[in-house]
Amino acid sequence: MSGLLTKIAQHADVLILVQFALIIGLGIVVALMTASNRRVNQRWATLLKDERGDSLESLLYEHLQHRDAIQAQLDDDERRLSKLEMRLDKAVRHVGLVRFDAFEDVGGNQSFALAFFDDNGDGAIITSLLGRNECRVYCKPITRGRTERTLSQEEQRAMEDAVSTAPKAIVS
Repeated sequence: MSGLLTKIAQHADVLILVQFALIIGLGIVVALMTASNRRVNQRWATLLKDERGDSLESLLYEHLQHRDAIQAQLDDDERRLSKLEMRLDKAVRHVGLVRFDAFEDVGGNQSFALAFFDDNGDGAIITSLLGRNECRVYCKPITRGRTERTLSQEEQRAMEDAVSTAPKAIVS
């Protein structure tokens, strides 16, 4: 043990320098850790307080209330959408109109055939024939896209026009 103490005594100046370097190194590490800790604390303070001074907890609670309100509205919208989709099957969505001259002595395409039906193919064809002295109106029912009555060329074109997704011309 006395040999160790003599070696320490011989190299005391080096050991003091090493200890001094270690103390300075540890001081630098402590200073860096303090600066880092200060930055982290500032970030937490920013996170925990907004510009209104609200805490993160109150902001999260407010967000959850808002989210619950949006979810309730979404559920309500989904119920309404389901009802609308069921009603949409019965809505008249297919319409075809063909105007024509029914008689040679009457011009201006005043006669017409109007076909209208829903997605199930249920509806009607209304045909109006305009003459000089009279006007006749006919209605033919459509069931599942078919009618029991014979269709004129104009009524057939109105049916095809109603089925077509292309832009529709009023005068043909």
